[in-house]
Amino acid sequence: MTKGVIYHHFESKDEILQSIISENNQEILNYNWRGNTALEKIQNSLMDAFSNLEQQRLVYSVSIMLRSPRLLGEQYLSLFSDFLPGIREKVFEGVKDKSIKTEYPEELADLIVLTLNIWIGFQISIYSVEELKSKMKFIKLTFEGLGVQLITDEMMEVIFQLFDHLKGVK
Repeated sequence: MTKGVIYHHFESKDEILQSIISENNQEILNYNWRGNTALEKIQNSLMDAFSNLEQQRLVYSVSIMLRSPRLLGEQYLSLFSDFLPGIREKVFEGVKDKSIKTEYPEELADLIVLTLNIWIGFQISIYSVEELKSKMKFIKLTFEGLGVQLITDEMMEVIFQLFDHLKGVK
């Protein structure tokens, strides 16, 4: 495809990025939650996201170009308007089915969205593999310290493989 063909459909790089982000967000919003408990549903959604190497590669490429404060701000607001309600619903469901033990379900949902999307997702292009792995270990320990086994050892292996894949580590 030539630049001419691309710019026939899109007027700018921002419009291309917005289209990619919008399509990715729509897939997430239409996610089919799987699992016997709410915690399993959240874990499965994370595992599916981290396992989808092609989608993550596209998002990673976009994140390198997404250093615009306006686009970052729009993504930040989108996290709270689009994704947080679904996670919050699952956390409350987890409290009800006893798979999640917390006195702070709203705050826990916020923390899940913030740590994985802001600390890792928005920063993935600027951290080294070692920094990403260290941060994920800390995030895992943080949730365990709160009594929520959000990130399993198997998930950590998949996440580390993803980081290696995105950063070109063999």
